[in-house]
Amino acid sequence: MRLSEKLGALCAAAAILPLGLASLLVLYQTSSMSRAARLDRLRDHARSAARLYDKRLVEMQSAAQQLAGEIANRSLVADDSEAEGSKAAWARLQDMLPRAQNEFGLDFVIVTDPAGRVIARHNDRPAADETVLAADNKNPVAEKAISNGSQLLNRAVASCVVERGQQIARLGLDLRAKVERPDKTVLSEALIIEAGAPIIGAGRFVGVVLIGQMINNFSTAPAGATSLRAPLVAEARQAIYPGADNEAGALIALGDTVIASSVPAKDKARGPAGEGALLGVRCDSSKTEQADMLREGERDYAVWWQPIKSLDGAAPAAIGAAVPAAEIEGPSSFRMMLIVICALAFLLSAAVGFLFGRSLGARLDALRESADRMSVGELSTAVKDRDVPPSGLILGFFARDEISRLAEQLDQMRESFRQAIDRMRKR
Repeated sequence: MRLSEKLGALCAAAAILPLGLASLLVLYQTSSMSRAARLDRLRDHARSAARLYDKRLVEMQSAAQQLAGEIANRSLVADDSEAEGSKAAWARLQDMLPRAQNEFGLDFVIVTDPAGRVIARHNDRPAADETVLAADNKNPVAEKAISNGSQLLNRAVASCVVERGQQIARLGLDLRAKVERPDKTVLSEALIIEAGAPIIGAGRFVGVVLIGQMINNFSTAPAGATSLRAPLVAEARQAIYPGADNEAGALIALGDTVIASSVPAKDKARGPAGEGALLGVRCDSSKTEQADMLREGERDYAVWWQPIKSLDGAAPAAIGAAVPAAEIEGPSSFRMMLIVICALAFLLSAAVGFLFGRSLGARLDALRESADRMSVGELSTAVKDRDVPPSGLILGFFARDEISRLAEQLDQMRESFRQAIDRMRKR
């Protein structure tokens, strides 16, 4: 292999190595920054969904307060001592509750006395011993509303409550609450947004209104639904992904199971309007500082969770935003563009390095040829550095180096030999 080819290959390799490392670093940094920006956006969407949950709590408080005021104004909770009046008031109350349930889009409406004993509910006459303060299943929202009422504080309270067993059966929610997991096990607990308000009539605390909306399985809103009537995940998807056709949406998890989803399902038969991807999938809703990666079938999703806290500060549930995992990694076209740019940079640097190395080798080859001519007595041809431009050009300054100086010295030596030979001939 000629020296020019060796130098060309060596310079090409020397140019590719640092540029390759720099390109890989740039590609990694660009991808990392792009991924971090998308994760930040996903986290912001999850926080927006959590704010919508807080708004829903306020709306539920307002609805409970409105119902409590209406019941108090109509004197629908009467004293037990007035038997006939009590029966008439109960009948009007029992007639009012289903209408209120439909008007506000509620799953249940309950009225209790100051001791927590249920005196009316939307779907049936309560049992004689039915209470919301049972020792084994005490309702924290009702307990707080009763506490406010006992102090004559006309103040509603709202929070999420996990209901189970006999309580959700009484409310007619036990079948609708069931969420089937991929392993065919069933989650039977219900996550319910509940609100309670004391009923204050004639300056006396006479009872409590307790209302609730179940979260399990609901994902789509009926046409023209008001904010309170729309499922929370449907409202969240409309807010954070308005008009989006992509496969993104909102999720709510109870413990380690997704119980509500507005992420469009790939299988349109999965649920209404194709909603409900990831419903029943196991998750880690405690991940609030990083993305939780979930899979359904062959599709991966990235989810960022925000806690849903109960009155005691615990976080039995979480609400989150979900997008296809491919959106977090960035579009393939963007990655391909970066790869093409890096490949072009490799080729260009290799070409420049090869030409530069070959040019150095060619200059040395030219000096070797001159030395060969001098060795056989050919002293008439000047020794020149083939790549040095005329001295008047700016490039000439950058091209002058040890090779050009060696060429000048060889040419001086050639001229000295020629003159010495001429003098010897004249003698």
